[in-house]
Amino acid sequence: MAITKTTITEGGTPAGPVGRIRVRSIAAETRAGNRSTSDVTEVTVTTRLFRMLRKHKDSVRGLLTSYAEAASEADRLGQPIDITITVRPNKAAPGITVEPGKGDALDQAVREARARGTARVAEILKSPDMVTAREFGALIGVSHETVNQKRRSGEILALEGATRGLRYPTWQVTEDGRPLPGLADLFRILGGEPWTVYRFLLQRHGELDGETGLDTLKRNRVEKALAAARNVSEGIFA
Repeated sequence: MAITKTTITEGGTPAGPVGRIRVRSIAAETRAGNRSTSDVTEVTVTTRLFRMLRKHKDSVRGLLTSYAEAASEADRLGQPIDITITVRPNKAAPGITVEPGKGDALDQAVREARARGTARVAEILKSPDMVTAREFGALIGVSHETVNQKRRSGEILALEGATRGLRYPTWQVTEDGRPLPGLADLFRILGGEPWTVYRFLLQRHGELDGETGLDTLKRNRVEKALAAARNVSEGIFA
C-alpha cells in the first residue's frame, strides 16, 4: 500500500470529541478529478491521541506505510512480521525497523521444522543416485524429452528441491533397465505427490512382510504394493 496523504482533523460525536485520520492512496491522488471513496480510509481516535498525532503529523504517513507493507508481506509469507518503532522526543522522526517475526514458541517450532525439512531435501537430492533427466534417460534408453513425458504421466518418479531442480532416483530402474512397474497407479493412489511416493517406496511396511514398497514393486508384486498404498492413503496401518 502506497500512501500519499494523511489528513488529521478534529470533530465530535454524541459520545465525545474525537480526532480523525484520513488516508488517501496514490490511486486517488493521481485521479484527482475522479476520486473513489474506496481509495480513502478513515480512522477515528480519541482527542488526547489526536492532539499528539497532530504534533507528529509528518511521521504518521511513514508509520502507516510501514505497517501496511508489513501486513502485506505477512499475508504473502503466511508468517508474522515484527515492527519496532523507536519514538524520539521533540518531534524527531521515529525509527522504524521491520523484520521477520519470531512469533511464539509454536511459530518458532514450525519454522525450525521447515528448515530441517529443507536441509534434508537438499541432502537427499545431492545423493549420487539422484540424476538429471538426461542422465536418467541414458539409463533406460530414451531421450530426456521422453523422460519428462513419463514424469508428467507418473510413470517415473522425479523429486524437486529449492535449488537443484528435478532429480530422478536411479534406484527406480529395474534390473532389466525399465521404469518401476505400477508407479503410475501408485501416484494416483497417493495423491500425485512425488515426496509421498518417495516415502512409501523407501519405508518398510508390515503388510508387505517388512519389505519396502520399492522392493515389492521390483519383485513385480504390484497389486500387493498398491493395496498397501491404499491403506496408507486411507490412514489404515497394518
